[in-house]
Amino acid sequence: MFQGVCFDLFSTLVHRSPGNPFFRDVGQELGLDLKAWKPEYDKLHDETMAGIVPGIVERISLAAKATGVHCAPDAVRAAVTHHFPGMAGSFEVDDQAVELLSALREQGLALALVSNASDHAEWIFDHFRLREYFDITVFSHRVKTLKPHPGIYLHATDQLGVSAESCAFVGDGQHHELAGARGVGMATILLDRGLAHTESARAEADVVLDGLAGVPAALEELSAARA
Repeated sequence: MFQGVCFDLFSTLVHRSPGNPFFRDVGQELGLDLKAWKPEYDKLHDETMAGIVPGIVERISLAAKATGVHCAPDAVRAAVTHHFPGMAGSFEVDDQAVELLSALREQGLALALVSNASDHAEWIFDHFRLREYFDITVFSHRVKTLKPHPGIYLHATDQLGVSAESCAFVGDGQHHELAGARGVGMATILLDRGLAHTESARAEADVVLDGLAGVPAALEELSAARA
């Protein structure tokens, strides 16, 4: 009965590796003290994901300014571009992701990405050429709405042309994203990544999996249960 599947991005399709050198290297190029400016950068997380702060260049500039350092936007942009390969190298695509996405498309399911993300996260997504597997992408910084607000899920289903009740949402459960999806009528599939929020997310999941390969069987199970 499912016509569409919505996926989270980070800790779902793409994983962070330890030792991201990006912030250290950008800070060094701009003459910033990492211990001073990175906490200020972190404070701007939600505002950047919501598109209030319009991207990583402005976010770094504001963080530097909060520590008393002025960085020209062109200098920040150059540093970000220079060190983006280091950021990209600290991520990897889940080894089950491409096979799963390809299989779901072959089954005729409409696929959407629904991610709390800013511009640099979208760059990571495109760096790994994942966009080709999706019918639509919904990045929070573009729609200016964060999960678990119902609007971000309904935007995705509207763009797919399907009802929320005919969609499933797959994610690691951070930010109560599964509760938000369930709230608009979606079935919810939790990927147990052993993260700090995993246990609380279990209560928001219809099915719990240990990997993406189990998604097709979970969709069949959920479809039968809803019939």
